[in-house]
Amino acid sequence: MDLKKRFFLYGIGFAVGIIIVFFIWIKKDASFDYMPNARVIKNIQSKTIAKSIPTKLFLIGHQIDDLTLSNLIKNGNVDFEKSNINMKPCKTYWVNTTFKNKKLSLIIENCDSIATIKKIIKN
Repeated sequence: MDLKKRFFLYGIGFAVGIIIVFFIWIKKDASFDYMPNARVIKNIQSKTIAKSIPTKLFLIGHQIDDLTLSNLIKNGNVDFEKSNINMKPCKTYWVNTTFKNKKLSLIIENCDSIATIKKIIKN
């Protein structure tokens, strides 16, 4: 078998394999959260999210519901320079996000079983 035919058959098999794996991942709803930002956001969202009193007042004043708050966290970026990831027992993360074209910073205390939004700062 010549080299061109081998590459051709390899390419066909490779393409079929990619298509099969693609459809399997779609049905499993798999996500690839390997980067630090994505891992922290996924960890926060997997827990019960509590809100401090200043946070509740901010949310009421700006008419932000729980679903919008969840989307703000999901679409946010963790600022690891401002975050305190060495605190025990709960780490504190700064999550920068935008709401109606305004920048917000959420200060989230991430414990073992609960994540508490301590403060929301309008930038």
